[in-house]
Amino acid sequence: MRWPTQAGLRARAADAVFLLREGVYWLASLGILVAGIVLLPFLSLGIGLYALPAVLGTLDLLAARAQGRAAGFAGALIPFDRRRLRGRYSFGELASLVTAPETKRDLSWLLFHAAFALLAGALAIALPVGALLYLLLSPLWVLFPADAPLEMTITITSWPNAFLGMLLGVAYAVLAWLLLPWMARRLSEGTLAILSPRRYDELSRRIQDLSTARASALAAHAAELRRIERELHDGAQNRLVGVVMMLGLAQRAAETDPAAAVPFLERAQDAASEALAGLRAAVHDIYPPVLDELGLGGAASALTSRSPIPCSLDVDGLLRAPTAVESAAYFVLAEALTNAAKHSGASRIQVVLRTDSTPREDVLVVEVTDDGRGGAAVSPAGAGAGTGSAAGARPAGAEAGTMATPGAGTAAGPAAGTVAAPGAGSADAEAGVEPAVATATATATAAGTASGPVAVDVGTVDGGSGTGLAGIARRAAAFGGRLVLSSPEGGPTKVRVELPCAF
Repeated sequence: MRWPTQAGLRARAADAVFLLREGVYWLASLGILVAGIVLLPFLSLGIGLYALPAVLGTLDLLAARAQGRAAGFAGALIPFDRRRLRGRYSFGELASLVTAPETKRDLSWLLFHAAFALLAGALAIALPVGALLYLLLSPLWVLFPADAPLEMTITITSWPNAFLGMLLGVAYAVLAWLLLPWMARRLSEGTLAILSPRRYDELSRRIQDLSTARASALAAHAAELRRIERELHDGAQNRLVGVVMMLGLAQRAAETDPAAAVPFLERAQDAASEALAGLRAAVHDIYPPVLDELGLGGAASALTSRSPIPCSLDVDGLLRAPTAVESAAYFVLAEALTNAAKHSGASRIQVVLRTDSTPREDVLVVEVTDDGRGGAAVSPAGAGAGTGSAAGARPAGAEAGTMATPGAGTAAGPAAGTVAAPGAGSADAEAGVEPAVATATATATAAGTASGPVAVDVGTVDGGSGTGLAGIARRAAAFGGRLVLSSPEGGPTKVRVELPCAF
């Protein structure tokens, strides 16, 4: 017979702790279950609709926490992001929430957890404690007076009874050793199985995400081609036309007076030099050579050093990423610095570049924080140029982290923005940066405003301009990333862009 090892004892202790924690959370599950049952009669009267979002939000939070605990215990990965319920909802939206597959899974988990978590938690504490009590107290029966003997499951008044009590303690210990891991596995696996979307739902969601990312990438590609065409047409092409004209004038002047042709040749040379510089800038905007030469950290240092506002740069924890991701991060940083210089009125900018490693993937994070006036917002599609300013302007009265919606002021709640943006060669020449694709579905309704960070989710962001926050969001969306904006009135403004490295 093998005696318990130290690793086995630690594993059993982890099993017991998990079951005890679930037993404690059983009180919360029971509370939300009772609240839901009490609320049912009032739904038909319409009164319960006011409390329904709070109940659904609490249930969603409890289910998310339970899924996280189960995944942490089982060492499993959660290959999807759970929904987040915030803000106000219309009657139709509430009906959609109640009938959504996520809500049905959460309700199924609630019944499962309310039925078994308390029993599992009680056994997790009763079996080990019972084993210890019988093993330790049974031999001490002689210390108890004859008129008040030791009483547990049996009354111990002799050594045979004490031996029987110790056997019961051993039985409790063996039962705990074998039963607790089984219960912990079943509870964690049941939680993950109930709360995880079915394979069909997961594949459908993945297809939708891929379709959105593909549309974002195509839009970004088209916008980039338009930007390059515009830069070549307005820059190098015009200058080359000037070279041809100057050479023509120089040729005519040389026929009569060779000395008179010299100024035309000099002007042609200047125009050719300007055209060459324009071509270099256009090529630089497609993929900056500095990324190959210095890496993203060095390229970011070059950008911040050219910013008209003093910048601090922190690249601790930054790892190398795929070339396309580093290029996107470079242009995101360039556009963010340009926005801050144009609109923030800040006196200081803090830039942080790092790589967040998770079990699922590495994420390149770009954070730009300024101490300016705040009030930045991202325009959804259809809002027009005047609201939210796709070019990064900060509209008057825009609340912290709000996203303007057409016809209804500002929208509260998350608007996770993912977009591909234009790129420019320097921090002070980004106005013509290339757009990419945006996704920004406001999950909140247009009712009032909300402060705090706003994440822009797969949806629609005004694609009228490739610059500004909308351009940053579109660039992030093309890589399956997102833009998180926090910009209360009075500042500070924090722009956080997350770019998955395994896009």
